[in-house]
Amino acid sequence: MLKSPRCIHRDGSLCRVLTGHRDTPPEEAAQGAGKGGRPAAALPRRLTPALLTLGYLAVVLPNLRLPTPSDQVNYMHAAQMFPDPLLPTEVVHQVTRFGLIIPLRLAISVFGYSETAYHLVPILGTLTLLLGTYALGAQLFSRTVGVAAAAVVVAATPVFADAADPLPDVFAAGLFTVALSMALAIRRRRLPARWWVLAGLGLILGWSYLVREFIMFVWPLIPIVLYRRVSWRGLLCLAAPIAVLFAGEMLLCWQMYGSPLARFNAVTNHAEGPTPPALARTFQDKPRYIYLLRLPTRINDYPEGGWLLGLLALTLLGGALWRRRFAVVVTWCALLWVPLTLLGGILDPSQPKLRLQLIRYWFPIFPAFVLGGFGALWLIGHVLGDRIRARGGAKPALVAAAAAVPLVLVLGVAVTTAGTAAAGWWGRPGTPAGGERALAAFRTWMADHDTGVR
Repeated sequence: MLKSPRCIHRDGSLCRVLTGHRDTPPEEAAQGAGKGGRPAAALPRRLTPALLTLGYLAVVLPNLRLPTPSDQVNYMHAAQMFPDPLLPTEVVHQVTRFGLIIPLRLAISVFGYSETAYHLVPILGTLTLLLGTYALGAQLFSRTVGVAAAAVVVAATPVFADAADPLPDVFAAGLFTVALSMALAIRRRRLPARWWVLAGLGLILGWSYLVREFIMFVWPLIPIVLYRRVSWRGLLCLAAPIAVLFAGEMLLCWQMYGSPLARFNAVTNHAEGPTPPALARTFQDKPRYIYLLRLPTRINDYPEGGWLLGLLALTLLGGALWRRRFAVVVTWCALLWVPLTLLGGILDPSQPKLRLQLIRYWFPIFPAFVLGGFGALWLIGHVLGDRIRARGGAKPALVAAAAAVPLVLVLGVAVTTAGTAAAGWWGRPGTPAGGERALAAFRTWMADHDTGVR
């Protein structure tokens, strides 16, 4: 039977359950389940996120697809008009997501209404998801887990497909992972619980709401993690920027669209009204078990879906074997899965509020179950390594093999999962890696025959 590593302490406090173990020193928290205080990786701490960033840019830039004339254009048009309203419009729920529209407006101010402005903000938003996932993995388990989970999350087919398009879902998920990693760092004294740190955390959290409203479902994880580490005065410092952003959004909605509750009304009433029959058949009047299984069935539609489902199953297994260690990621999954499933058809199959077959609704918990899956592999690898040491004694070859087990497990699954996904999206038609040259040639011709063309 698998046992918890010795560094995992028993403690009855709810907040300590949700942070995995007692308030461990930063070094131990970053090293995960390693033995004897040995570092989990040889790279300097700051070099790892830098390499992740450069690696991601090297992959995404050759695979930028042509701008899509869909929701993406709605956000670009709204940003181009800001602070004037985009009227007339039937997508108020989109044009009032100021957390995405304002950065797009800034990009347009610098680069014009161009492909650069189109791609810049979403790429930066995806970098928050990449680095936030890495930071969480390093604190909850090890730097190896952080690297593996970060790479798999951004390489997953649905995430990568939206990663360079001006859409809110990846951006909001990334901001929340950064906020949660900050909260864990405050909990474990890696960041000071000073007013300016808490205000910065509140600003990131509030901005995630401005980007995508459903991210609020997972917000309760933040105060639970900070419980007893931060005073009531500190929690007020955290809440103040959120309140200011809420008030600012209401003022903008009032000025631009005539009602301070324009976004709220648009979001809550979005599912009402007639639905085309072909679309209604995809999500209305289904058996309730269909709504319960929306997440795994949608994940399984992608080339790497089997591997992602394996990581999801390992997260649940880890929650059963190492309850305290996995409480953060399991609670994170539950906080989103329960309300989405209820609103998506369990409560009223005849009129679901959400179309859960759209995978983007589930992006906020991709980091949770991917981190949990790799964390379980890491801890299982340490258990197997301990057994190898116990049976083989102090032989150097066996000691080295035992130390390599968790690394091989985690990196092997990560490379396979990310590689399977990349094989499907690398070099797609319409991307530079796919041989797209026509648009570049057209730009060159236009630049030669006109000025100011970007």
